Amino acid sequence: MKTALKISAISTALLALPMLANAEVLASVKPLGFIASSIADGVTDTQVLVPAGASPHDYSLKLSDIQKVKAADLVLWVGEDIDSFLDKPVSQIDRKKVITIADLADVEPLLTKAHHEHFHEEGEHAHKHEHKHEHKHEHEHHHDHGDEGLTTNWHVWYSPAISQIVAQKVADKLTEQFPDKKALIAQNLANFNRTLAEQSDKIKAQLAPFADKGFFVFHDAYGYFNDAYGLKQSGYFTINPLVAPGAKTIAHIKEEIEEHRVNCLFAEPQFTPKVIESLAQSTKVNVGKLDPIGDSVALGAGSYANFLQATAESYAQCLAK
Repeated sequence: MKTALKISAISTALLALPMLANAEVLASVKPLGFIASSIADGVTDTQVLVPAGASPHDYSLKLSDIQKVKAADLVLWVGEDIDSFLDKPVSQIDRKKVITIADLADVEPLLTKAHHEHFHEEGEHAHKHEHKHEHKHEHEHHHDHGDEGLTTNWHVWYSPAISQIVAQKVADKLTEQFPDKKALIAQNLANFNRTLAEQSDKIKAQLAPFADKGFFVFHDAYGYFNDAYGLKQSGYFTINPLVAPGAKTIAHIKEEIEEHRVNCLFAEPQFTPKVIESLAQSTKVNVGKLDPIGDSVALGAGSYANFLQATAESYAQCLAK
């Protein structure tokens, strides 16, 4: 009986070994996973740290997340604002296994600004408040909130140009780690660039009819996409998606919609439907949804181009009304 138990224990341990030894790329958020999985296709697995439905802006690391970071062959993260929860665990692993997008010299000239302001409700009194991320880490990031709340837009995955630079860096790192897969990695990178160019042409043509149509968003995350594909955002409203805004904020939003003759108002999946329904009924504005994390898109070859196309579809469906 003891022998049988020993064999069983050894078998269980052996079954667990391939999981521990499994080489993989770990992306902080799903859109970076789209880039990584396109380049790593057929080479190694890609995992995403922040799960579907969760916001990276307020994500808390679990012990299992820290273990994933330590076990990964390559960690891909922005390195500022969006995924600063990774500051400490990333600082504790070999720098050769990390791509920090914020530190890439080629990326810096392509960065633009975005508004990071939130409306906080205090009874019926709404006021704009600069949003500051507080991180309980040894290396805190401080953001420049000058220019009326303008700060660097770190939603860099919406920039095709920045994403191409990131894809190249992923290819370089994987080639170092998997020299026997050099040809496949090079082919994956070539496919990524070709697919992105083809998809970008299609998106530009698809969205060209809406170049002069104004719209508002609830999260100023789409600047890179709008610039790349010729869309004209009228403005933004940032409210806490988990708290229904008060009458003052609703009134302010209505005024802005009417003043700018806004065609569309874009929310995100996590927003309270009642808020959007209320605005739609009272202003007769068309309502659309944008998903900056791409929960509906599967990882793998071509996934980044599919993500951009899904965003284009969301824009077109609402702006065409």
